[in-house]
This record gives sequence, structure tokens and C-alpha cells, in this order.
Amino acid sequence: MIVTSDELTDEMAADVAVCIVGGGAAGITLACELDECGHKVLLLEAGSLKPSAETQDYYNGIAHAPHPAANEFRRVALGGTTSIWGGRCVPFDPIDFEPRDYVSNSGWPISYEEIARYYPRALEYCDAGKFDFTAAGSISGGGPTIAGLEPNDVIERDLIERYSLPTDFGRRYGGILRMSRNVITVLRARCIGLEKAVGEDRIEAVKIAAASGRSRVIRSAFVVLAMGGIECARLLMASDPRGVGYGNRTDRLGRFYASHLETSFGRLVPHGAKVAFDFEKTDDGVYCRRKFQFLPSAQRRHRLLNTAFRLHFPEYSDASHGSSVMSAIYLAKSFLIPEYQNILQQDPAHATSSPAPAHWRNVMSGLPNLARFGFDWVFKRHLATRKLPYTLVPNADGSYPLEFNCEQTPLESSRITLADDLDAHGMRRVRIDWRRSDSDLLAAQRAFLLLRETLGQSGACRLEFDDGVLVERLSRSAPVGGHHIGTTRMAFSSSGGVVDTNCAIFDFPNVCIASSSVFPTGSHANPTLTIVAVALRLASHLRTRLSSE
Repeated sequence: MIVTSDELTDEMAADVAVCIVGGGAAGITLACELDECGHKVLLLEAGSLKPSAETQDYYNGIAHAPHPAANEFRRVALGGTTSIWGGRCVPFDPIDFEPRDYVSNSGWPISYEEIARYYPRALEYCDAGKFDFTAAGSISGGGPTIAGLEPNDVIERDLIERYSLPTDFGRRYGGILRMSRNVITVLRARCIGLEKAVGEDRIEAVKIAAASGRSRVIRSAFVVLAMGGIECARLLMASDPRGVGYGNRTDRLGRFYASHLETSFGRLVPHGAKVAFDFEKTDDGVYCRRKFQFLPSAQRRHRLLNTAFRLHFPEYSDASHGSSVMSAIYLAKSFLIPEYQNILQQDPAHATSSPAPAHWRNVMSGLPNLARFGFDWVFKRHLATRKLPYTLVPNADGSYPLEFNCEQTPLESSRITLADDLDAHGMRRVRIDWRRSDSDLLAAQRAFLLLRETLGQSGACRLEFDDGVLVERLSRSAPVGGHHIGTTRMAFSSSGGVVDTNCAIFDFPNVCIASSSVFPTGSHANPTLTIVAVALRLASHLRTRLSSE
């Protein structure tokens, strides 16, 4: 059943076993998994079926460049940010769960296998095919990423990343939620506080602001915060009348905030070798792309962060690419949402922005190619159920810019706090103080140098870049928007984090968190697939706890 907050009756809100706060990928996955548990579940979503300016204002706050604006890459609506995500699905790796002596604050309190067992089911939820991320196991007759690049002890050369439809969880699972007898989904029900039971280490109720403006309290045996890496920390801070923050006994709440470092630098030049650059279809019909990644042994040996490299498209703004397609997209950039506009020019300080006439010359000289692309794009991007993720146009000179993406070292000083400004419901807005370690820049520098050396030894290609500006360029690597990690990290005890190995808050065992905020480290991977896997694991844990009540 789906209702609005003003339609929620006292009977509907009575005897709630689990109250899930947040209707994004994690919250919807949890709700669907608990649908047959035999207990009443409430799924509270602050927005409606679609985002609006009014609800999107909830996410406004303070953030300084290069971090994106506080309300970018986040959406207040059923489905959350999956309404705009690109669909990239990548699992974490075993090394991500290990304590590494050269990565401060690394190591998860659970094993890789604890999460990996849920990846196949998470891939089903995301519509991204089977749990196989190798080209050999996923693409029949696909060939190597770069012909002639032989196996070595440094890089994994046969890896792919899979892409969802992209699946908007609100649209995809809205019908299931509507038909559910046990789950009541409540729209325009923004949680503005958690209420602690007097004299007990338990949250007994959530306070919501309804669409009409009035507030009400909903009691529940269990509460799950599934609001994202920023909002989970914000709500816990805002709810505590002492100003300390619930779950913040050891000053870990809001800290260790991380994203992923990303930039495009250098160029790979094949020596006549065939290169797998474009999107391919896996044997189970899923779009995928190739990537390079360092072997775990090489990461340890060279003290590298978990890093991925992809062959990239040339800079949209530089008309020397000679592409009518890329110039047309660049000229139309004002029609794109801000998040997509940022993709067109990843490093403004070093981008070559050609004047508009140069781009128009590309468009006019390449009209036949642009027309073919447009016809193909309409079908593959707009009419097909499984959409082509984005445009990939090779460079005119046969080289490939290199896209770099890696994890961050978790830092206590990188954090989420509350600002003094209040939003429409009287909640303090968020302040984002994103930081990165200088050691991360040195690790990234080593990664580029090692990749260049390894590829050069192969004879199949070479990697070219200017050593003199490498560190300076890496220092301006932008944090990837939408990847909000670590603010309520999982740990063995409260001295190291906010939640335990079952995602329950140490101070309040009846409150769990389903979010990338519990990740102790972030891998190189987009977090959505692992968020869903964590939600599936939590659902299994909650079913066990409910059956024993």
C-alpha cells in the first residue's frame, strides 16, 4: 500500500514492527525483503513519486569546491538518487575488507564473504545480470581489452563493470509496494527526529513532518535509517537534545566522510593493437565496459589504494576532437541537469574550451554521422528498456584519455556537521567538510607511474603523460558526486565507529543503518551495488530478530 502522510491513519501507524526511514535503493530493498515477514513495516519517504523544488530544498547546505553542492547527486523522491544514477554496478574486492598497514583506519569488522554472498541477489534488484565481472566469463568471443597485452603480476586486464537498466527503484518496485499487505509506504513523510525512550537505550519513536505541515509521532519496535551517507548522520545529530548526537559516544558520528577521487589524465596509445573501448553486451544482455585494476599483490607491494583505470572519451569542450556528436552534446549542455553538465568538463582549470563556432563547424561537417548517431541514440537511450549508459566517442587521433578512479584513506577530519541555518521544518542544515590525505596523492602518483611502466613493457601500447604536472593534476581530483561514504562507520566496538557488525547502533540496538555511511572504506567501486547487498544482509538479520521477538 502506498499513501501520503496526510492519509496515514492511526490504525495504519499502530503496532509497527519496523520503520524504515528513506525510500531509496536501500530502503526499498529492505521493504521488499520484509514484505512476507508477517509483521507490519512502514517505509517513510520524505518526497513524492517525483522530486520537487520544495522537497529538494531539504538537501541544501554548505559544501565547498571541489565537493559538489550539498543538494547535487541526491534526490528527494521514492527511489531516491536511483532516479538519476548512471546504473554502474561494481562489487567491492576482498582486499577492501582487509586492514592495510599503509591505509589508515582501513579494515572492516566483517569479511568479504559476508557481503559477497548477497551480491547475486543485489544484482537481481539492480537488473545487472549475473555475479561475474570478468570479460572471459561474461562476453563470448569478446577478446582482450587490448590485443597483445599479456598477463603480468601487476594489473588485472580482464575485468568489466556491469550497468543496470538504469533501474529507478521507485518505478521498478513501486508496483510491489502498492500491492503489499505488510508494507505501508508513506510519501511526504519526512523524519525530523528520533525519540529516545526514557531511561532506556532504545529509540521508541520517529517524529515526522507531514505534507500538511503538522507533525506526528510513529512508534516502532525497530527503526532503520536508509537515508544516505549524509542524511543518516544529520538525523542522528539533529535528534539529540544534548547536542552530542545519538550514537556519538566516542565522537565518531559524521567523521571519516569519504568519496572517490576521480580525474582524467594522460593518454593511452595502442601500437596497432585492437582496443575494446565501446560498451559491449554480456551474454546475459547487460551493457558493460572494460577497466584496468591492480592485482591485490601489486597493491600491497607498491602501497597503492584500490584504483581503477578506464579508457575515456576526449574533452567535450575541446573542438579538436573533430566529433559532430560531442560538439552537439557540448552545445546542448545547458539543457542537462547540473550533475551531467559537470561530466562534460571534469577539469575546468586545464580544459581547452573552444569557441562555439568551432563546435558548430564540427556539427555541420559531420551532419550525416550526427544523424545516424541521433537515430541510434533515440532507440538505445530512450526507447529501449535497457538503455545505453552514455556516449562513447573515440579520439580522432586513435589515442584514449585515461580516466582514474580510486578510494580515499578514511580521515577523522573529513566530516559532516550541522550548520546554524534551518530548513522549512526547523532542521539544521548540513555542513560538508570533505578532505583528502596527501598520502593519497602520492599513492595515485605511484599508480600512474606503475601503470605506465607495465603497459610500456607489454609492447602492445604506451601510456603518455607529463610527469611534471601529474601530482598537481591529481591534487585537484574531484570527489565523485553521490558517493557519500563512512559517516556512521561499522566497527568492532563503539571506540571505532557508530554501528556494529549487524549495522545496529552501539548505543541503540533497535536502530540499524542501511547506507554507504556504514562502509569503513570505499573501494574504487560505485557504492550502489554494495548498498543493496548490505540492505539484503540487514533484512536477513532483522527477519531473525523479528522471529525471536
